[in-house]
Amino acid sequence: MKVLVIGAGIAGLSAARHLREASIAATVLEARHRIGGRVWTDRDFADIPVEFGAELIHGRSPEVNTWRWVEKLGLSAWHWNKIDDSMIRTEDGQWLTMGQARAASPELDLTRSWELGDAPEPENEEDLGTYLRRIGFSEQQMRYVQRSFANAEGESMLYLNAKAHLQLPLDASGGPRGIDSDGADDYSDFRILEGYDSYYKKLAEGLDIRLGSVVKAIDWSSGVVVTTAAGAVHRADAAVVTLPLGVLNAGRVEFIPPLPPTKQEALAGLKMGPVMKMVYLFDEHILDPSIGAIYAKGNPPMWWSPSLGREGGQVVWTAFFSGDYAREMLPLGEEAALRKGLDTLRREIGQPDLEYAKARWINWPEDEFALGGYSACLPGHYDAREKLAQPTPPLYWAGEASAPHHLTAMVHGAYFTGQRAAGEIINSERAS
Repeated sequence: MKVLVIGAGIAGLSAARHLREASIAATVLEARHRIGGRVWTDRDFADIPVEFGAELIHGRSPEVNTWRWVEKLGLSAWHWNKIDDSMIRTEDGQWLTMGQARAASPELDLTRSWELGDAPEPENEEDLGTYLRRIGFSEQQMRYVQRSFANAEGESMLYLNAKAHLQLPLDASGGPRGIDSDGADDYSDFRILEGYDSYYKKLAEGLDIRLGSVVKAIDWSSGVVVTTAAGAVHRADAAVVTLPLGVLNAGRVEFIPPLPPTKQEALAGLKMGPVMKMVYLFDEHILDPSIGAIYAKGNPPMWWSPSLGREGGQVVWTAFFSGDYAREMLPLGEEAALRKGLDTLRREIGQPDLEYAKARWINWPEDEFALGGYSACLPGHYDAREKLAQPTPPLYWAGEASAPHHLTAMVHGAYFTGQRAAGEIINSERAS
């Protein structure tokens, strides 16, 4: 049996590796001239690894499979202690650590703990904003949610299915998916100090990967025939499609015959959120070196320093923004967006003359092979991810958008989907 894997992001690499371990031949077709997809470690911007894409390991629960590789490769992981090393500009203008701000404001604390008590579960049709207002969130709390949780989810509250994006606790530990509990390792964030590429390059070892292969058409009428923009034709018995949601929804790849209605419904129920980063290099520390993050009132609303947790190294700060924050920046272009970001940082830390040595805007919405950051489940479409994940032999589906709700927008979620798709093919082959 021969399988084509479309995309060498984490989902594609995971699928190809698991197929290879089952002695099934897999060829990976990747449009870019690098592997990793939306996980992209840069080693030229500074003298430390800088993540232009996915940056953190989210949690230490058993399903976070990244830890198996971290431990196997002997990599170092730094724990982001948001309670003590993160500063927040509160809605009333105070400049406090996250721990101080949460202690001073029960309203803010609720937007971090998400201990909603007896609040009713969201309805499938409700967007996140409608639901939170229904259960009594104040306008101040709504602004905190937009600045922090919704920004991290990759879209504005209007486009977030409340039921999908605000999962109830997964287990007895009480920690909700995707929201840091500021202390419980199961839900805390960690950074691989050696760089995420230390992980994904190892994942790719020994795989047959064809870079620069821009897929334009997938004929799945009899087996699979994939045609690239350069005119190359690849034939196989099956294919794992890991294309980003943005690429699928933009129709960049033609499916012959067209995808079935259920798959089209799934794609219509998901939206690729505009997610961006701006990375700044400074000649010296701009704050006490123990401060690793800033929750700002302006745009961008979220800042962190990949320099924290390292001995020495240059001073780098990353701004992360999505949804309406990103849409405000998009028309500005790189230079003006970087200056706007710097103005926000200057105001937050009270340094009006602050200048950067160099900076870079990572514009995922306009990246032709991503067209966005990660997927948002739209109101009314709670089952869209499950529909997208369903195999349509000879096509099998993987990628962040097809992960269960509690695993989306995370590297280990993408890995899971690749492993799942490979397992579906392996089981099908054994049954035949």
